[in-house]
Amino acid sequence: MSAIVATDLRKGYASGKLRTEILRGLSLEIDAGQLTLIAGPSGCGKSTLLSILSGLQRPDAGGVVALGADLWRGDKPALDRFRLQHTGFVFQGFNLFPALTALEQVMLPLGYLGVADAEAERRARAALEEVGLAP
Repeated sequence: MSAIVATDLRKGYASGKLRTEILRGLSLEIDAGQLTLIAGPSGCGKSTLLSILSGLQRPDAGGVVALGADLWRGDKPALDRFRLQHTGFVFQGFNLFPALTALEQVMLPLGYLGVADAEAERRARAALEEVGLAP
């Protein structure tokens, strides 16, 4: 079973009278456990695509089925739950809380999931270690 299926995604942005189409009928299928790299020049739609695939941003057209659920058919709380339980990002804009350490940043969403503090700290330390950010 595919973890993510995106079909005919379309997304554009308007600036005054000018409209720029970023995604033009993009379709993809990603299997569970499959390593998938999204590469391209600045402005080609990589962040827009990831934002749509995770439910952060609605496409203008097309659909996304993630883990068997149509992301855009549920209500906002269902979409929030999906993101909390199944997605994680390190934004290129560094959307971090300046008062928190790296460890606390990673622990934060685990708290929302109801993970006890000691277990959240263990998992956060392991995650930071895995990506070379433990120090």
